[in-house]
Amino acid sequence: MNQYGASLSYVGILRFCGNAAILAEREGGVVTADTISRAFRVTEEGFTSVVSEMWSSRPQFATVGSCCLVGVVYQQTLFIANLGDSRAVLGKKVGNTGGMAAIQLSTEHNASLEAIRHELKELHPDDPQIVVLKHGVWRVKGIIQVDILSLLE
Repeated sequence: MNQYGASLSYVGILRFCGNAAILAEREGGVVTADTISRAFRVTEEGFTSVVSEMWSSRPQFATVGSCCLVGVVYQQTLFIANLGDSRAVLGKKVGNTGGMAAIQLSTEHNASLEAIRHELKELHPDDPQIVVLKHGVWRVKGIIQVDILSLLE
């Protein structure tokens, strides 16, 4: 966890970079759902750029994906954002029993969801293989389960 002043904490499970914190710093430490959404877009654009640059020498980069799960606490508000198979869960004490209850804060965001498959098909109407059911699991291009739209355009 990184602390950005007294009113902002940032927790992220990232495989690329922490753009939400960077964008928040640029905007005077203000965090909104839009800031986090833009950070996801910047991260995806950066990853797509790397794939494009490496295409001639390492085309297999286009067949890998990454999940991103971010938690930001700003002025006593918890923001959770997720793309992929990651899921945020909060542990809550159960009375005086010493037990814990799991509270799910996010849902998976991948091709297993009908809405994501529908979105992919609409974005790629000329690609009948954009989503494929393979071994009982929905996959993007038959390879990747996570939603990585910009890599496939």
